[in-house]
Amino acid sequence: MTTGKLKRAFHRYNVRRGPVVSCVAACLALAPHDARAQRRSWVLPGDVPSFEFPLASPRTSALVGRIIHLSRGESRFGSEWEAEPALGEVLPLFAVSRGAVPVVLHLGAEVYGRYSLRDRTSAQISTDWHVNLIATADLAPWRLAVEAYHESSHLGDEYGDRFGTPRLDWSRGIVGGWLGYVMGGLELRGHASYAVLDELDLGRSALALAADYRGRPRGFLGAPAQAVLAAYAEAQAYTDWRPTYSGRAGVRFAERRSDRGMALLLTFLSGQSTQRQFYSRRSRYVGMEVRFDL
Repeated sequence: MTTGKLKRAFHRYNVRRGPVVSCVAACLALAPHDARAQRRSWVLPGDVPSFEFPLASPRTSALVGRIIHLSRGESRFGSEWEAEPALGEVLPLFAVSRGAVPVVLHLGAEVYGRYSLRDRTSAQISTDWHVNLIATADLAPWRLAVEAYHESSHLGDEYGDRFGTPRLDWSRGIVGGWLGYVMGGLELRGHASYAVLDELDLGRSALALAADYRGRPRGFLGAPAQAVLAAYAEAQAYTDWRPTYSGRAGVRFAERRSDRGMALLLTFLSGQSTQRQFYSRRSRYVGMEVRFDL
């Protein structure tokens, strides 16, 4: 900064302001743009990646639409075709640290609905809701996240009216942690959680393992695309640790180094129901999904 520039800035801000205010204003006006952006970026940090749940996890941090065929249906509709829209997003809220180990606080929410395609009114079977508070630390190649979240479940009105089924009072407050390790396009993660609040007083612990793979970007249908493959396994104490397996495979379209994109995936699940209204029942399905990472 030259002396002439400083004098002109001081004079410009001193016309209608006192000398102290004008000095501060002049310094702010001449501060480098990236320095001011660095100060602002502590709150609502837009230059850090948001937390993502494993691709094959029943929980999602994207806009997802699924059409699935259940060979083992957990509801009284039994084996049938069903639709499952899901909307979830976890966004960075506050950068606690920006040093060698970035620590970021995230806020997220998720909602899932299940609908029968056999019923003429496309009856809503259930909806499940999550609200998440997540803190992440990046110790590359290790990734650490701790979370606290509330989950609740509600029976669909059409389903309750048709079968006379009462709503289950599923309401839980859960704390947990994720530990991940990144090797190129492969990320391995483990998860452990405990329900500190549980209206039904069930077994409170849960464990999960996940693997996500993204191939190298290549041109496909005139757009940059990459093959994706994901596997997920989890077990809960309230099911006597019977495992649930799920997986995804397909292609993802996205610009290089971008978290935003669209994916076309085959999906399957075998194990415990992901609809908490039917938490004690087993489920098995295969289907297709369209996923938008926002």
